[in-house]
Amino acid sequence: MNRRGFLRTGAATRQCLTLLIVLGIAGSAGPVGADDMAKGPRPGKYRIMSYGATNKPPLHLGSFVLSAGTYKAYLPGDKVQGEGQYVYDAAAHTVTWKTGPYAGTWSGTFTVERDGKTHKIRLKSTTIATNSID
Repeated sequence: MNRRGFLRTGAATRQCLTLLIVLGIAGSAGPVGADDMAKGPRPGKYRIMSYGATNKPPLHLGSFVLSAGTYKAYLPGDKVQGEGQYVYDAAAHTVTWKTGPYAGTWSGTFTVERDGKTHKIRLKSTTIATNSID
């Protein structure tokens, strides 16, 4: 032991600290994202933005509101575009628009960001629908 009461075995101390850090990171970040990914997109309003040229602001294309297996689509200005049904595939993390205005038009890769605060559905490569709780 040194004068501070710590053991002099530096390698063992580093291994313990590394293990504690790894366990802390895995324990704090894993459950929120994994649980959200399994459940799928949360109900609520998703704002659709299209990101084109880097020197231009994104375009607002409208929004949609998800409920249990259904959605209602809105054009800019909250003008109703239509309604339809969707399904979420938890294994592939994808939304499939079965009926309504998005069927056959949009895809739907689902991701969770910011510790579950933001849910995103990528409709096309540069078009993303976002729902944030803050």
